[in-house]
Amino acid sequence: MAYKIQEERCVGCGACAWVCLFGAPALEDDKPVYRINEKKCVSCGHCEEICPNNAIAPDHTHKPIRKVTIDPQKCVGCSVCEHVCPEKAPHGELHKPFEIDQEKCFQCGACAVRCRHEAILVEYM
Repeated sequence: MAYKIQEERCVGCGACAWVCLFGAPALEDDKPVYRINEKKCVSCGHCEEICPNNAIAPDHTHKPIRKVTIDPQKCVGCSVCEHVCPEKAPHGELHKPFEIDQEKCFQCGACAVRCRHEAILVEYM
């Protein structure tokens, strides 16, 4: 996906796994180093910011998220997005379409990953 861990620089401290909201970094099976699960990574970049050894960097296909919005036609107002967002950017009333406060949203994509109704749209740069 968007981020890769350079195995030769990883010391296995676990900082990347601690900060990731999606469980993307995990220990290698037979090595004391982490790898990033491409299916779980949403390209938020928190792992890169926290890594003490600068072992994490975006790969050549990295496309940062530009904007996250909710499609009111698909949103059922279940509030899952609100509960998984670390900044509580999605807000609304149960059973009515939610909205995202763009001032609070830092484009991590947590809400889009968890939405079961595909109501959250992610625009990439």
